[in-house]
Amino acid sequence: FVTYEMITVDEKVEGREILMLMGVYMLVTLAILIAGIVGKRLVMWRTKPGRYPVWGVYFFRWWLARQLTSFIHLNRMQGTPLGPFVLRLLGAKVGKRVYFSGFEAGAVDLVEIGDDVTLGGKLSIANAEVIGDELVIGKVAIGRDAYIGTSCALGHDTVVGEGAELSDLTALSPGMRVGAFEHWDGSPGHRIGTVDPASWPQHAPAPSAFVQTMQTVYYALMVLLMPALSLLPIFPAFYLFDRYDTVLQELIGVDYHWFLPVLTWPTAMLMMLGTVLLVAAIRWIVLPSAPAGTKSIHSGFAVRKWTVGLASDVMLDSLSSLFSTIYMRVWYRLMGAKIGKDTEIATNFAGRYDTIEIGDHCFVADEVVLGDEDVRRGWMTSGHVSTGSRVFIGNDSVLPPGTAIPDGALIGIKSKPPSGQPMLPNETRFGSPPILLPGRQRFDDADIAKTFQPPAWRRALRAVFELFSASMPTMMFITLGTFAAEYVLFPALGKAESWAEFAPLFIATCVACSFILAGVVLAVKWLMMGVYRPGNHGLWSWWALRTEAMTTLYWGTAGALLLNALRGTPMLPWAMRLFGAKVGKGVFLDSTDITEFDCVDIGDHAAINATSNLQTHLFEDRVMKVGRIEIGQGTAISALTTVLYDTRIGDYARLGNLTIVMKGEAIPAHTQWAGAPAQPAAA
Repeated sequence: FVTYEMITVDEKVEGREILMLMGVYMLVTLAILIAGIVGKRLVMWRTKPGRYPVWGVYFFRWWLARQLTSFIHLNRMQGTPLGPFVLRLLGAKVGKRVYFSGFEAGAVDLVEIGDDVTLGGKLSIANAEVIGDELVIGKVAIGRDAYIGTSCALGHDTVVGEGAELSDLTALSPGMRVGAFEHWDGSPGHRIGTVDPASWPQHAPAPSAFVQTMQTVYYALMVLLMPALSLLPIFPAFYLFDRYDTVLQELIGVDYHWFLPVLTWPTAMLMMLGTVLLVAAIRWIVLPSAPAGTKSIHSGFAVRKWTVGLASDVMLDSLSSLFSTIYMRVWYRLMGAKIGKDTEIATNFAGRYDTIEIGDHCFVADEVVLGDEDVRRGWMTSGHVSTGSRVFIGNDSVLPPGTAIPDGALIGIKSKPPSGQPMLPNETRFGSPPILLPGRQRFDDADIAKTFQPPAWRRALRAVFELFSASMPTMMFITLGTFAAEYVLFPALGKAESWAEFAPLFIATCVACSFILAGVVLAVKWLMMGVYRPGNHGLWSWWALRTEAMTTLYWGTAGALLLNALRGTPMLPWAMRLFGAKVGKGVFLDSTDITEFDCVDIGDHAAINATSNLQTHLFEDRVMKVGRIEIGQGTAISALTTVLYDTRIGDYARLGNLTIVMKGEAIPAHTQWAGAPAQPAAA
């Protein structure tokens, strides 16, 4: 932003200036990546397994090393040789021909991966977690030729043997051992059979050394270039901004800084439109067709498909506020996906547009994985995923390639459809492995004008409201950035005699902007929503529109710019209290995934570990049902675990990896539970 203002001070935008800005941003991206790797190794060359006091010196070093690792954006390198290479630089032991689709690890340098391993997307390697007043760290070893599916969770001191396979949504508790060529499934994970190596395909033929080198160079270039390409919509948007600020100022006779949002809000809308068109152009130019089938991961098709996926991921940094709005389905249709009438979408398709077909009046919740490619021994297989009408797919669910969901069916949160048998219309499946629920709470008598058939005035209201709410995070950033640049940074830059003199002020200004923007989000929460209370609200109700906008603003602004950096520190509980959550003393909070803040009560010294979440609402039948969650003191909640609303977790209870506490349940004090759904676990 500052660079843009500097190179356009003459109010002219030339091609060389655009290239200059993109070059600067590529250098910034590279510098941050290098800083993350070097910084991590300086802070903690190699993590040592053991148990360490929370808030102690070693705990701080572990926390800081993990923060630095997050600078690297490993998810952008998924499916490329860059990912394993960077993991080795961070201290992990990674074999040859390892394919991974992105994962989060508590201690990345204590991960050992053998040759020819495939790691599915959204893998959580929870080999560092807080339990009670201790940080527990251990190793994770994955043998050669092992296959780990999507959204799995591996606890510390776990071992996956040679040739073993973990199905999607499988959880391994700390200390578990999966034997060689065993097939495991479910949460908690258990053996369901064996793996026959004779059924494996031959390795995909590797390209020549020259081709591999050129592909790696291309991947590296795109990882740096794609964030820079995402800046291109700035130029047309700011060109109009720079022209009309003077016109309006002369027209009304008032300095434009007094009515800056009047200018920056349309600018933000134009930037978002430009970003949508840019990523759509990349999709159709680079990959005009992506049919289902099997291709080598070294093929030109795979490289082009990765490019479109990278563009989608990077552009969503500025388009994430479109999630759950009526504009999301419009964008996905533009990208080639078949989306039915009035379908709600809040997830990233990650470049899989040609193979996804969603029916009318469906609801696809946050972080759902639809048809993630199955990669084995260098072959990438994709398949169609389709749904009927009025289908509900819960948060973090996994629908593998080839899935067909019939009309009226429901897939619960962190669940998957049954394998080997078709689902029936109106069927409900929940858990891992998925169990058939014969009945559930339904809201068929809800006001249909607020659920499935809203009148025209509600549609118009939502379209206008979401146009402004979706662009509000960008508008706020441009507004505050303009004030900071023109009143603080540029005057200081003119007076500074060296970059060393200017740098402290620049850093202080950035930090101050983060706090100011988070403070604005806090004010909006209290002004627009007040105190969250339990209740039921239709999807098209004014209350639901406001709270969804609040959630978008919270995650996209306060979370992205400040709160995510405070995860795992004593400061995040302070912030959550300001938003209305009741958080006791000494709480280790490593997640910002809280929405209806006032409905959350966390007791003293509880531990909410990374990738877990406290979900105070559900959206089945297009009714937003909100309830309370009470977490007792000393409770420990592990990776990928979800606690639903209207629940209470007793004092000093423990919830294992990938556990789901269903609505209305109460977990007794001093007990240990694991599984989806939760069930008593061995002590």
